[in-house]
Amino acid sequence: MNESHKGKKTFPHTFIVLFALVVFACILTYLIPAGQFERIFDETVNQTLVVPGSYTRVAQQPVAPWLLFHKFYEALSLPKTASLMWLIFITGGAFEIIIKTGCFVKICSCFAVYFHRRELWIIPVFVAIFSIFGFTMGMTTASVAFVPLGIAVATSLGMDRLTGIAMISLGVNAGFTAGIFNPFSVGTAQMIAELPLFSGSWLRWLTLPVLIFVTSAYIMFHAKRQRVMVSEPAKSLEKFHTISLAEKRSLFVFILGFLILTLGISLWKWDTSNIIVSFILIGVGVGLAFGMSFNDICETFLAGCRKMMKGVIVIGIAATIRLILSDGNILDTVTFELTELVYHFPPTMQLIWIFLLNALINFLVTSGSAKAALVMPIITPMSDFLGLSRQSAVYAFQLGDGLTNLASPISTTLNGVMAVSDITYGMWIKFYAPLVGLYLLVGTILTLLAAIVGY
Repeated sequence: MNESHKGKKTFPHTFIVLFALVVFACILTYLIPAGQFERIFDETVNQTLVVPGSYTRVAQQPVAPWLLFHKFYEALSLPKTASLMWLIFITGGAFEIIIKTGCFVKICSCFAVYFHRRELWIIPVFVAIFSIFGFTMGMTTASVAFVPLGIAVATSLGMDRLTGIAMISLGVNAGFTAGIFNPFSVGTAQMIAELPLFSGSWLRWLTLPVLIFVTSAYIMFHAKRQRVMVSEPAKSLEKFHTISLAEKRSLFVFILGFLILTLGISLWKWDTSNIIVSFILIGVGVGLAFGMSFNDICETFLAGCRKMMKGVIVIGIAATIRLILSDGNILDTVTFELTELVYHFPPTMQLIWIFLLNALINFLVTSGSAKAALVMPIITPMSDFLGLSRQSAVYAFQLGDGLTNLASPISTTLNGVMAVSDITYGMWIKFYAPLVGLYLLVGTILTLLAAIVGY
């Protein structure tokens, strides 16, 4: 046995956890009474809606265990699943091109030099910059590559390693939670809920600065207590003090592209195909502006797509669970029983229940897209039955999904962060736990706001 592996805790792979849930779903089709809601298609909102009070028991229709892998293929072939998988492949490829230009690293290093006498203020700057990774393309795991940069900046300015780690990982997670253009949590949830992709973005745009402020304030409070004096702050980063013309061009194209994308979604009501095309054009445009050859752009794009393979398979396995529950006629039964638990609550409490439930599920299933594929088929008819808007249900889901994302020991992103930063889970959770409590309070307030304004 390799000495490096002795005493080291290993957690089940995401695929193993999800496959166990597939088997469990199959078993449930034998145990849970089958039932169905009546559904109607509403042409005004282009949605298939559940008719409240229409739940009835039907004949049992269990799914045979030997059909599990057939169900996996069927789930991959569903139009919604295929559309989402391609969205994630393409966004991954486009963002890989943007990362390769190195313009984000250069900007961060320039800010580090600029703020070397006002070091605490580098924290909100970094949190805001790296939130872009989260709210544009949901790239939480890919952000692990930038953690060493955060540590280098923090230590050069007299702050501890945890501050550097948090500036990067919590910044990305704040953007991921706001989810303005996040294809993993918001994109998956809205597709399942039959909502226009990235619709209702005004509240998510409002959520972003709130989460950046709360996250930055907490990290600054920690950094101020842990600060040490350094003789020549940021000296190691001075070589990055200037941004080249190619980097400026690529940044301009990136900002312009996402400005047009935002206008397209909010004003011109772009559909999924327009959004996917926009991601392709942004990625290619940034690469050309930086001076990359077409061959380099293609190879980099493919490298980004390969990094998304795990996420795509996760979506397929999670969609299999949904398909088994649906084919076994127990999905509506589960929805009905969960709805009965909160039916007599006020709408605000019903939304908060959805938010807190997803925050708890996050400790078992940390993937945003997998969780959306698992719970949104239940939450969507539940919101119809309770008279809640689907948009507010998606919002409660996304907050619950994101705010506790880095608390679970089986989180791929957190394990990546620990691997490159040489910190333990105990050290991280001691730092992060108070912020989780603060996040849950903020999430509850934001969920209440969504209910009050009729989001």
